Amino acid sequence: MQPKTPRKYSDAPAPAITISSVHLVANGEEQAEPLCLWLRQCIDLFVEHLRSERNASANTVQSYVLDLMGFSRFVDNICDVRSKCDATNYAMPRQCYVTSEKCMTDYLALLSRLQIKPSSVKRKLSTLRQFFKFLHQEEIIVSNPMKFIHQPRCGRPLPKIIDEDTVKKMLHALGKFPHEERIRTELMLCLLYGSGLRVSELIAIRKNAIANARFIKIFGKGNKERIVPMASRLQSLLLEWNGLNPSSVWLFPSVDERKHITRQRVFQIVKQVASHANVDVSKISPHVLRHAFATHILDNGADLLSLMKMLGHSSISTTEIYTHVTRKKLKNVVNEFHPLAQCSDATTQNRNVSRETQK
Repeated sequence: MQPKTPRKYSDAPAPAITISSVHLVANGEEQAEPLCLWLRQCIDLFVEHLRSERNASANTVQSYVLDLMGFSRFVDNICDVRSKCDATNYAMPRQCYVTSEKCMTDYLALLSRLQIKPSSVKRKLSTLRQFFKFLHQEEIIVSNPMKFIHQPRCGRPLPKIIDEDTVKKMLHALGKFPHEERIRTELMLCLLYGSGLRVSELIAIRKNAIANARFIKIFGKGNKERIVPMASRLQSLLLEWNGLNPSSVWLFPSVDERKHITRQRVFQIVKQVASHANVDVSKISPHVLRHAFATHILDNGADLLSLMKMLGHSSISTTEIYTHVTRKKLKNVVNEFHPLAQCSDATTQNRNVSRETQK
């Protein structure tokens, strides 16, 4: 049975971001993507579903779109090869193939040959799982080709962190910056490290989201709202920065004050500070400062539930990853300072000397 032509999903106007309107940019030039028309229509409907029903953020939609564009390129390439050997109609075999389990296994094999990281493969498969589940629920396809495709198992890496001395070195290095730039950069670092904000949350702060210079209203992933407290140092920095930047509605405006600063610019600023502080630039990023906030606040006695709320996690299991970091630190402390650990080291050394003597 052939897949159905995608039916109109809603009477609402087309969403601002669709597969038809998204392009890759390479070397300053927009690159149009060769996509099967049927598949493009399906992706357009899925994007509308993400925005209107799941309230997904622009970054989330873009991630889904990029993964689906990669899959679409794979379908285009492999169907081009098939069409040269197949005298039948080109469009129909493509639709049949793209909704088959064989297409999924072929795509997995390609990702394996390209040596894509397991975490990236898991994300791409998750995107396809959501996409084909949506098409099946909307009765656009007869069966879900991802039904029997299993996610690859991959270990969850511990978050990269820096110690408190490194953060102090970075804050101290701000003394080399001009006054206005120093105030702005210190406010950024203090919000990333002092409040644990994501960089996407930092750049989108509006001035009217700050209540009495004590709390900030943050809209996180999926536009979930949370209230983040500010330390006293943040309050004084905020008052000083607002005096230097009175006209824009954004806390961190771009050169065009109607827009906010970009994520890429924040990355550049954080790396610049690390360079001035003689800190390894490869180990520093805005998200590393968020990880440092979580780890250091746990080390100093905060409870996991409070941390989960401050970070904006929807599940406590996501926050628990930071307890593994603190446990590893405690284990190192025990091994380094506990008398029994030192006795164990001495015993091991004596055994090694005895074995060498016997030889």
